[in-house]
Amino acid sequence: MKITDLQLEDYGIYKKVSIKPPQNQLVVVMGQNESGKTTLLHFIRDMLFGFSRGNWKGRKGNMAFIRSNGDTYRLFRHEKDTCFIDAANEKYTEELPELWWHGLTRSMYEHIFAVGLEDLQGTRLLTDESVKSRFFMMQGGDHLNDAKEVVQKQMGDLLIASLQGKRKINMLLLKKRELDQEISLLSTQETKFAVLQKRQSEVTEQLKTLKNDLKNKRDTYRALGKRLGAWEYYKKAKEIKRGLDLSKEVKVFPSNGKEQWNKLMGRMKVIHEQKEALQGKIDSYTPKQKEQIIPWVGLEQELEQLYVDLGQWKQTLLDGEDLSHQRDAWCKEHSHLGYTLSLWGEPLNPSEEWKSINWEDGRLLAKGVSIRQNELHFWEQREPHIEELPDIQTDKGIITDEKEWNAFENNAIRLEELIREESNLSKNLIILRKEAEKKYTIWFWMGFVLLMVATAGIGAFFAAFSGTIALYIAAGCLGVGIFFLFINAMISRLKNNKLHKALNAQSALAGERENIVDELPVEAPESEEDLQTFHNVLQEMRSTFYQTQASLQALSWKKETIRQQEETHNQWKAEGELLKKAKTEAINRWEEWLTHNKLPVVPAEKLSQLQEEWQKIYASKGKGKIIDALIEKNKKQLQVFEERAICIINVTGVNLSVHPETIAGIYEENRNRSLQWQSISEKNKQHEVFLSEMKKIEKDWNTCQKEMQTLMDFVHATTAEEFAERVTAHEHHDQLLKDWANIKQDLRFYAGSDEEYHKLWTSLQTGQYDTWMTSYEQLKVQIEEGDIQLAALQKEAGALENEIFRLAKDESITKKLQERQETISDLQMLLCDWMKYKYTDYLIAQAQKKYEIGKRPAVLKQANEFLQAMTANKYSLVVNEEGDDVVLVDKTHNRKNDRIWSSGTGDQVYLSIRLAMALAFGKQVETLPIVLDDIFVRFDEDRQRQTLRFLMELGKEQQIFLFTCHKRTMEIAQEVGKELQTGAFIRLQSGQVVTDFNTSSNNL
Repeated sequence: MKITDLQLEDYGIYKKVSIKPPQNQLVVVMGQNESGKTTLLHFIRDMLFGFSRGNWKGRKGNMAFIRSNGDTYRLFRHEKDTCFIDAANEKYTEELPELWWHGLTRSMYEHIFAVGLEDLQGTRLLTDESVKSRFFMMQGGDHLNDAKEVVQKQMGDLLIASLQGKRKINMLLLKKRELDQEISLLSTQETKFAVLQKRQSEVTEQLKTLKNDLKNKRDTYRALGKRLGAWEYYKKAKEIKRGLDLSKEVKVFPSNGKEQWNKLMGRMKVIHEQKEALQGKIDSYTPKQKEQIIPWVGLEQELEQLYVDLGQWKQTLLDGEDLSHQRDAWCKEHSHLGYTLSLWGEPLNPSEEWKSINWEDGRLLAKGVSIRQNELHFWEQREPHIEELPDIQTDKGIITDEKEWNAFENNAIRLEELIREESNLSKNLIILRKEAEKKYTIWFWMGFVLLMVATAGIGAFFAAFSGTIALYIAAGCLGVGIFFLFINAMISRLKNNKLHKALNAQSALAGERENIVDELPVEAPESEEDLQTFHNVLQEMRSTFYQTQASLQALSWKKETIRQQEETHNQWKAEGELLKKAKTEAINRWEEWLTHNKLPVVPAEKLSQLQEEWQKIYASKGKGKIIDALIEKNKKQLQVFEERAICIINVTGVNLSVHPETIAGIYEENRNRSLQWQSISEKNKQHEVFLSEMKKIEKDWNTCQKEMQTLMDFVHATTAEEFAERVTAHEHHDQLLKDWANIKQDLRFYAGSDEEYHKLWTSLQTGQYDTWMTSYEQLKVQIEEGDIQLAALQKEAGALENEIFRLAKDESITKKLQERQETISDLQMLLCDWMKYKYTDYLIAQAQKKYEIGKRPAVLKQANEFLQAMTANKYSLVVNEEGDDVVLVDKTHNRKNDRIWSSGTGDQVYLSIRLAMALAFGKQVETLPIVLDDIFVRFDEDRQRQTLRFLMELGKEQQIFLFTCHKRTMEIAQEVGKELQTGAFIRLQSGQVVTDFNTSSNNL
């Protein structure tokens, strides 16, 4: 297949553009960036394989092509609509790859036929199954690859090598593993049954032991409860017994002892009340030091002096505020100054520093800019004039080419000769037709006579009238007679032969004349009478032709003149570029000087105005510096006042602001606190009087305590409470005896018998109430815990009994075993299917290897020939069987692997392999156009020239498009094309096709 016409109706920057590439020449397409080169390359691919997804909108075009069998077609693509028609205008809607190219994909085409620089790396395509199926196998190998993909897909549907696989075999294996686990769990039921029975026996024994233990604890709990219940009676009896014992110890006690005790108690009560009243007065006031009332003790002189200087401090603050207002006003004025200056036009930053500027450097730079501008102005005035090329319009019927005119003139001369020859033949035919036909000439009669003589001689011989001599004479006469008859026949047919030859010649002349008449652009003469008119027309056309030739020659001279003018104009433009560059550099230096000095970017001619406005800004900045100096001096004065004030404020211990009003407040507070201290001093003296009275009351209290101690010694008491108990027991001795007898009687009734009473009394006398209570509480907790444990054991016993009963009736393991067997059967069936697919895949792989035999060596052999042609037999190519290792062998038989190749050599190697694969596809299936995109980036000029020479030769049998954006590559291609008399060259410019006619070969 070869492309004969590309119609870019609406594609990118191309609008209604037509390109008709030759079929047997290398087509070199050169376009710089944004010229449409890549767009044209994509158009060819889109025509072959369709617009890519998402890029079809608004695109349309068509392509004419011819197949290897000579059939012509035209393919149309309008957005999503696609069709192609043949020479008979029969319409087809199939895609070309599926119809003719065995499913060749766009990606494979772009890697083999449409080769870019990034594609010339590595031989990984040689090992790709889809590549091998279409490039290394015979026709039908792609079907094997498709079948292999189907088999592998079916294998993948059954099994995948992953633990999380969801295929049929994976799911059955997972199900079998789960069933095995469940069966393994169910198989442990017998062991579990025995364990449960053993546990049931243990629980029964524990229940028995726990019940006995709880019974014993409850008995002990009740006994302790009885003891604790009798303990209150025992305590009451113990108190009565203690009172009896105390009354026995009081043997001598004054009769008025109790009255004395009561008087002492009344007196001590009065003393106590006096003591509490006085203590309240003492506690209601705490003596204070002078430092607590006046914190700045010792700083009174400094406070007094600072109070005197408050007026000066306030004035300093007012001066600071005034200076601050002056600075704010200056900042606004300075900032607004930028608006008043025409070259600044923006507010100035008051905080920005303005350093001195060397204006002499600025004047030199501004002068340089002015000089460059003047030079550029004079250069513009010197622009050379280029004349316009006049349009020479010629009629379509006028011949302008010399070869075409010579051919026309020769045809006209030949036409005159043919007309004259036809006229002569017509005259000869008339003469021939007028001649009479001669059937019997002298030769006929002479032959007839000789035949009669021969007949007579033969008759005489057979009649025996004569001997053999007569027979010989008869034979001679017979031969001569036949000869004479033959001459008569020739003479009689001479007229017909001449007439036939004349008619044939007339027919040939008429056919030749018709051919010449078809080629003539003027009306041809019919006879000799029309020759004079024809001569006049020829003379007029000859005159017109030579006039046109003269005009074309003049136009050629005019073109040469314009070319010289254009060269002069180009030199003028080059000079202008240098001047513009110099002007730009001068302006850049000028602007750098402005930027360095923080000046606005202005034209150089405004330097004086810029300096004048800068002086105003600098003067305003000086005014601001004076205000800043005054503010700094004011701050130092304020700092001295603040430091003096801080010393006083810190002593107060309160966080106060440093301000004259604060110091005035502290001074006033000092006066108030001095008066307050006088009052506090009087209170301190009163507090000392209260303390003296308290000492006297303490003395009376101690006297009363001594008298009370004397009374307590009579009854051997140590405390007032013990004294009261002993005296009370002494007074109620008889009543205590009665109570003792009653309590003993109550305990006897509580015990029930004398024996139990003695046991209970003995145990109560031990006094282990706390121990009993602790044991009682512990037993209570233990009984509650035992009840909980007993309930849990009883619940466990019931659960064990139910589980043992359930296990005895469970038949789940039988169902699981049956389900496992069914799963194994299904798994075996699917594994058999998977093995069939695996074996089929192996057989297809072996068949593919058989198909590859003979194809890969042929492709690599051709690639080797291509590489030798591109490198002038410097290298030969060696590829291993797997196709993933390529080695070069030079003339000295040194082997070089791809790690030490130069980038250009590597590109030549991989280019030769891809070209060989493309040609192999053409031999097996159908030739397709090869598109090479900027493959010479890493080639030097010699390597480019060698490769282009090879591509020019290859382009004579294979259609090749070479795209480049490098002008030098185009020039080298034109030089090689001129040398080999082949090649077509196209220049692209902003979506337009500019045909180049620099070679003598056929051009687009």
